[in-house]
Amino acid sequence: YYQAMPGAKKQQQQQQDYSQLKLTELRELCHNRGIKVSGRKSELIDRLINLDSNGLDSNNSSNTIAGHSKKKAAAAAATDSFGFSVAYRGALVDSGAGGSGSGGFDSSSTATMESNDHLSRTESQFQLRQLAKERERAERDRLVLWRRPFATVYYALLECNFLLTNLIIRLWHNRLRVGLVALLLMALAGLRHVEGPHRRYLDIVEDTGLWCSWWIWLGILSSVGLGTGLHTFLIYLGPHIARVTLAAYECRTLDFPQPPYPAEIGCPSETVPDTVLAPSIWAILSKVRLEAFSWGAGTAIGELPPYFLARAARLSGMDPDSEELDELEELLHEQRHLARSPAAKTQLPFSTRVKLLVHNLVQRLGFWGILLCASIPNPLFDLAGITCGHFLIPFQTFFFATLIGKAVIKMHLQMLFVVFAFSPHLVERLATWIGGAPLFGQFMQSLIRDLLEKQRRSLHRPAGGEAAAAAAASSGSAGRSLLQQGFELLVAGMILYFLVSIVNSFAQSYYKRQYHRDKAVRRAEETAKFY
Repeated sequence: YYQAMPGAKKQQQQQQDYSQLKLTELRELCHNRGIKVSGRKSELIDRLINLDSNGLDSNNSSNTIAGHSKKKAAAAAATDSFGFSVAYRGALVDSGAGGSGSGGFDSSSTATMESNDHLSRTESQFQLRQLAKERERAERDRLVLWRRPFATVYYALLECNFLLTNLIIRLWHNRLRVGLVALLLMALAGLRHVEGPHRRYLDIVEDTGLWCSWWIWLGILSSVGLGTGLHTFLIYLGPHIARVTLAAYECRTLDFPQPPYPAEIGCPSETVPDTVLAPSIWAILSKVRLEAFSWGAGTAIGELPPYFLARAARLSGMDPDSEELDELEELLHEQRHLARSPAAKTQLPFSTRVKLLVHNLVQRLGFWGILLCASIPNPLFDLAGITCGHFLIPFQTFFFATLIGKAVIKMHLQMLFVVFAFSPHLVERLATWIGGAPLFGQFMQSLIRDLLEKQRRSLHRPAGGEAAAAAAASSGSAGRSLLQQGFELLVAGMILYFLVSIVNSFAQSYYKRQYHRDKAVRRAEETAKFY
């Protein structure tokens, strides 16, 4: 099969065939052909190609690759004869670790079968791997609080114990750095209790640092999500920008009393003349830029785990069997299929075509492709991070493009949208438009205007003191609108669901880790037969 090809095409075809094999299968090939078996997957492939290019045992190479395909086809047949569990167990050990590597084929039969087997080899390998992954994923997805509450809580506690133990071990290994940081914090704490002019600057640094850290943490939660994602922009940052916008137009200034700002927004005690114009949009954006940039930086940091996961998997040549890498593998499989049959692109679902577009954009344009994907609000940026890690795009390129796109470009777009949406004339126009709706139009219009009126009154309360607290209490007890109560219930429900998702995610993570530990033991036992 290989001998009939030109030199360059032959080497390219061999590279493609060897890349479809697992690391354990490549080591088996190297062992059977008498060459070194240690190293990464790419190194093993280079050794096999160099051996083939020297004209040594090329027929055995074709026979061995065909033997692996024959074994996996037999495993698929066993699925129909003996049930799902046989193919599942065969896929767990990669169904290729129990033979001599020749597969029982002679040179003449391999030459005739290889051309027909080449196109189906990738498909059969892909289907077998997907079979095992889908079975394990289905078992893992059933580990949730509303289906298996006791098992879920038990696995979640085991995961917490594992993470805590791992944290303690890491801190112990880095005890010198931890000690230096602890000494620095103790020195800063001591300086805070020493009177002097430095106290003023320390208070500014502390307040600003805690304020930015809070928004960075919310951005990380929104991006990582621990399973479902907490949309902290809708719950925290968006309402904060909206309150600042409404206060800027009502007070006609951005010099809010500090404190209590930013914890509480209120107009200054000095009355602003009516001739003073309201702050410009750019001034409002500047007022909330620090927290918006911090939140965007947090979302950029939250995109790093998929990148590092895919990068580590590519460098090690291992298959970590994660949902994110499964998605990339499916896309690469679809891409190879489209290369053989371009007309099949019209039959793909719209979501798959969009994912292929993001994948190709990041792969071909590099920094500018990542910047474009990060600048546009979309739920597919995880795929961009996985693609960057898989194709070993440098960390600096990925992170800085993501940081600029999310923390600068996208955040300014989102801030502009919120500021425009809550400008007084648009809010009034929205209330008027809702009032024209049948049935509940007038009721919703009165709720919105009542909420805006209470917001205006709260801005003119005196800031601080017992009188302000009493006024706030009386205003709150005088009657909170149904819209306010509904929004607070919605926020509480989202936070509660997020906490439940954390418990489910911890339990599933421990189950997945235990599954991979058992799988690694089985693979090690099978691989040991060849050494």
